[in-house]
Amino acid sequence: MAPPSSSDSSSDHLPEALLKTLGLAVLERVGTGDTFRLIGNPPLWWATTFKTSPESPIAVGPLAPFLQHFLDESETAWRDNHDRVVRSGPWSHRDLTSILHQFEATALTASHRALLLIERIDERFDSIQQLLQQARDQRLHHIDQVKTHERTQTSLTGSLAIATQERDDLLALLQHLDLAAIVTNQEGRVTFASPRCLAWIECPSTTVIGQPWEQSLPIDSADRKQLRQAWKAAVPQRSRHSIRFAGTTPRWIDYEIHEDPQSSERRIILLHDRTEVHHLRQQLNHQMQFHDLVGRSPAMLQIYQLVRDVARVDSTVLIEGETGTGKELIARAIHYSSPRKDRPFIAANCAGLTDSLLGSQLFGHKRGAFTGAIDDHHGLFESADGGTLFLDEIGDIPTSVQTSLLRVLQEKEITRLGETHPRKVNVRILAATHHNLNEDVIRGTFRADLLYRIRVARIHLPPLRDRRDDIPLLAQTLLGQVCAATGKAITDLHPDSLHLLMTYSWPGNVRELKSAVEFAVISARVACLMPSDFPEELRHTQRDHRPPSSQESQHAEPKAQLLKALQQAQGNRTEAAKILGISRATLYRRLLAHHIDVAE
Repeated sequence: MAPPSSSDSSSDHLPEALLKTLGLAVLERVGTGDTFRLIGNPPLWWATTFKTSPESPIAVGPLAPFLQHFLDESETAWRDNHDRVVRSGPWSHRDLTSILHQFEATALTASHRALLLIERIDERFDSIQQLLQQARDQRLHHIDQVKTHERTQTSLTGSLAIATQERDDLLALLQHLDLAAIVTNQEGRVTFASPRCLAWIECPSTTVIGQPWEQSLPIDSADRKQLRQAWKAAVPQRSRHSIRFAGTTPRWIDYEIHEDPQSSERRIILLHDRTEVHHLRQQLNHQMQFHDLVGRSPAMLQIYQLVRDVARVDSTVLIEGETGTGKELIARAIHYSSPRKDRPFIAANCAGLTDSLLGSQLFGHKRGAFTGAIDDHHGLFESADGGTLFLDEIGDIPTSVQTSLLRVLQEKEITRLGETHPRKVNVRILAATHHNLNEDVIRGTFRADLLYRIRVARIHLPPLRDRRDDIPLLAQTLLGQVCAATGKAITDLHPDSLHLLMTYSWPGNVRELKSAVEFAVISARVACLMPSDFPEELRHTQRDHRPPSSQESQHAEPKAQLLKALQQAQGNRTEAAKILGISRATLYRRLLAHHIDVAE
């Protein structure tokens, strides 16, 4: 009997039916290079994919660039003659008709023979997998039930080990990345805290592990309540929030709450140190502390300096000025420039309230103190404890409340309506009025001793008509604010509109100016505010023929000098103002006074 051919010998190990079903090309290495011979019949796709004859030795490397790279990777497995299987993973190759197919190669050693298997993975892959699965199912049907149980147990043990390993990897990653992180169980108790987090909260892990996570952080009760709510919230409702860590080194922290990838009931809390950002923001706020008090006139610059001066001390301050001049803005600037800036700022308007209502609002009341007092209520003094209480329109306070207020200023304590025992308070008082309180004292409507208490320091705000140089800057600033609020794209004021604003008397001061700009923005139809956009009273009120101030008279430039400066600046008003040493607004006003065309 003739010895079996290599093809027949291969068929003993690799049934033709299986090779045909799988669509595999099985090649055996010839020598030590990249030359192979095909074992058995080639798969159907071979002839349409490669230009080589299956009967002759085949140089596999040139068939596809990826195969050459894979042969280099497989060299070690073939050389060592180990039972090692090397898989290439899917790779793409176009057949002779330029259709793109997916292939996968496998290198292995069998009976000291270096074999290379090439499989085309395309639309038939699913059917092949199905045939293989059916074969596996038939085989599994004959396996003993005990072995099935053991295999299941082994699988579960392996899954548990994988889950444990993944969790350990997650914790190791949190530590390796030096993140401040806390992991909690379904009850919100700490199961892990990274070293950086422990350093921030200044506690050892033995103290933190097992504790409710929000209680392990050095924060106040308000932040702790916020954390509890965030931990319970649904995922879409969670967002980054800020809290403050107390301790040897106070920190401002942003936190994020995420679900543990292994369990939706557990949480991962990431903490981010934003202390440097907080300090930078504080510096920016300090630089912009008068942002809402727009103005560069000498009068306003003097007020800014006065605000800085009174902010350093804790004295009471009386802010005087007409309605709409910005008295509350001055009060806020004092508070946020003072050591009390991190404590409450409470504003109260004292006008139009009865004795009992105002007294209840300021000092609080006990349940049953008067009709409608159904609960104990703390007043504004207690709400502002540690901070600042701003009493607007203090000149309208009833006489009986003035007496109680005087006692608070003297004794630093308040007594709620309906109570007899006083309560200590630590509050700085800022007061404001549009009255002439000296005249009120003469008329007997305001206590002189209270006036002396609240007027330790005083700031007088000039009306807008006395600081007209600030009107262009104010108008432009208000225009930007209103456009941002309304979404309208208006960039400038027409020169005639600015002339209208500069010549109006502004009895309502800055408040009226803001209202007028807002009215004009709403009415505007083009990207520039025209005079017709402004309220009718501005357009039809006679020009305010106020006499020029002594400073303006002293520095008034003759018409010839104005024209000369404009000529030197080639019509540029800003440059002309610099040449004359005056502000642009002052130049504008003088051009109008001398009937010089102001259009650039």
